[in-house]
Amino acid sequence: MAGATEIVIYGFEGTLEGWAVPDWAKGSEDYVAEHCAVSQEHAQEGAHALELGAAFPGGRWTGVYVEREMEVTDWSPFGRLSVDVYLPEQAPEGLRGKIILTVGGDWTWTEMNRSVPLAPGAWTTLSVNLKPGSMDWKFFPDDAFRGSIRKLGVRIESDRAPAYRGALYVDNVRLAE
Repeated sequence: MAGATEIVIYGFEGTLEGWAVPDWAKGSEDYVAEHCAVSQEHAQEGAHALELGAAFPGGRWTGVYVEREMEVTDWSPFGRLSVDVYLPEQAPEGLRGKIILTVGGDWTWTEMNRSVPLAPGAWTTLSVNLKPGSMDWKFFPDDAFRGSIRKLGVRIESDRAPAYRGALYVDNVRLAE
């Protein structure tokens, strides 16, 4: 989709913009986020990013999840969603990222079909096709999929390894035609 116009919908410039670790994740042994804050430590776009504190224990699957309920739910004009994730240099190899959407009147949870490897010391872009028939999702979206986006989430995962305690950064959440 080269040359497509992108619109930054969340840049975390001085505010969380409604993003949070949901209560259900705070109460789960499988989800290991310690905090969620705005930071100037690393930013892909602008001067701030969303910082997530992670405490991956290793030895079992765990994740750090952050989400935001959407105010504008009709994404019909858009065909691609992208989010940038940064792992500090001291983070180990093996962490992976996914975009997760909650869609429709029944608030159906759907996640990317495959997780994306994250590289320590670098920004990695998670990007998904939102158009009908996209193979980026666990099911094939239809025309109604983009018309009712209820929540947008990002999950960083450790599948039994590695262990890591430290920061992760999310920034530059954007939609493209």
